[in-house]
Amino acid sequence: MSNSLLWDLTLNIGLLVLIASLLTKNKIVRRMLLEKGGSFWGQATLAIIFGFFCILSTYTGVQLEDVIVNTRVIGALAGGIIGGPIVGIGAGLIGGIHRYFYDINGFTTVACAISTLFAGIIGALLYPQFQRGKWDATSLIALTAFSEIVHMAMILLLCRPFDMALSVVRTIALPMIFLNSIGMLIFIATFKNVFIQRDQESASKLSLALSIAEQCLPYLRKGLSSREDLKSAVSIILSSAICSSVIITDRQQVLAWGQTDSNVDIGGFKELPLPAKQAMESNQFVTLTEPKNNTSLKGVLRYHTIIAAPLTKMDQPVGCLMVFVKRRWINLEADICCVKGLATLFSTQLELSEIDYQKRLRQKAEFSALQSQINPHFLYNSLNTLSCICRENPSQARELLMVMATYFRQTLESDGCMISLKEEMAHVNNYLLLEKARFEDKLEVTIDIPDYVDCLVPTLILQPIVENAVKYGVDSHGRRRISIVAREVSGSVSIIVSDCGPGFPPDVLKDLHNGASSINRIGLTNVQRRLKSTYGEENNLRITCIPEGSRVEFMITDPAKEDASRTDRKEPA
Repeated sequence: MSNSLLWDLTLNIGLLVLIASLLTKNKIVRRMLLEKGGSFWGQATLAIIFGFFCILSTYTGVQLEDVIVNTRVIGALAGGIIGGPIVGIGAGLIGGIHRYFYDINGFTTVACAISTLFAGIIGALLYPQFQRGKWDATSLIALTAFSEIVHMAMILLLCRPFDMALSVVRTIALPMIFLNSIGMLIFIATFKNVFIQRDQESASKLSLALSIAEQCLPYLRKGLSSREDLKSAVSIILSSAICSSVIITDRQQVLAWGQTDSNVDIGGFKELPLPAKQAMESNQFVTLTEPKNNTSLKGVLRYHTIIAAPLTKMDQPVGCLMVFVKRRWINLEADICCVKGLATLFSTQLELSEIDYQKRLRQKAEFSALQSQINPHFLYNSLNTLSCICRENPSQARELLMVMATYFRQTLESDGCMISLKEEMAHVNNYLLLEKARFEDKLEVTIDIPDYVDCLVPTLILQPIVENAVKYGVDSHGRRRISIVAREVSGSVSIIVSDCGPGFPPDVLKDLHNGASSINRIGLTNVQRRLKSTYGEENNLRITCIPEGSRVEFMITDPAKEDASRTDRKEPA
């Protein structure tokens, strides 16, 4: 192996790598390399570029014993690996045809021309594997070595006399296989940097999309119904500097927009822009770079590319996110990836907001259904009480009827599921007036609720508990001593109802825990269900039975939040 031959081949490889490095800095070349499913003319241009590498290798090759020792395989093989079938086969054809006419009567002309085309075909066939990342340095070196071995085999098969062909192969085989394999590794690495930078930019854009979405999600909890919240979301997107203008629409109109570039007059859109219509009709992302037949977008598209992404609920388009990105020569794939990710996250939040709204409606309906069970139950017990005294004291019975009428009027006039603790205690006091008329001095009620303790509670949440204590909390002397206490505990309100009765039977406690109910225990079971429906499964009645009586406690959690959510709970179905 001649040191001069090795040095010349090394210089040739260095020249190819230098030119490749310069080409990858060119924005047009980078765009063609990065463009997925590019146009025929783009791929043809790449075929010419890699064919040029083959031609350059022929001219800079070393003339030795009627053969040209060269690096031509690098251009043809790399064209197929990087650009695909059209580029690989095109580069192989260009390099092979040139080699044939470069020395038409040469000893190895036909063999070298065919092997150049073969290298392009091999690269084209393995293009999908390389695109999926199923390659490494070892496999690339092995592939180049295989192509050169085929080259040597072609010389042995097609060149005559055979002795001369064998002598040529012995001289050039090892340096070409070794150096071209190493050269291919360096050459591919030069182009690989383009894809690495593309992936890094896409990852950066996706990370940015996640950051933007995280900031915007609180403003999307009401869906597309709040224009003010959508304007806030638009401002957040614009502050990220990924675009110059943003529009959010529903199916009929523009809901919110903003811009940082005076060249984009997006405030002039009186109706849905064409890209938004196309994105929602096809339920696919739309990228618009040319105005086509829409003259209203001509001025905008002169400096910008429009990316329109549908916003969906349950896979059905309900709106559109339009982003205006400044036009560049390089590929917009990173920007498109960012907008797609942003639209996907927005769509997910819109679906979650719809699910949350439906959940609140379901909870409200369930709460109303449970509450509707309480009023007849209370009426039944109240009428039983009145029946006991109507004959003995008609005047008192008439007063109690007025109390009961006032109670039911207040209940019917309440348009919400939540009332203040003071209002709930007024209901309880009305009930106790009825019971005191029945039991007289055998019923003692102690109420210990400081004036500063107040919160929102579910309607008729306390009265059934007090009623249960009055009904079953009787001691051995026939007396009923009831205590109602409320205290603030760590931002919540604890309400305790105690009695002096024998306590709850084990089977009753078991039924309450399991959610089972009977006609005799509908009140407490109802309270248990409504507490869980309002405050979650972990919030329920805590019942303690002791020899001195029983104690029922429940917590009203986070009164401030309940106050803030009162309006939401009054939403119409």
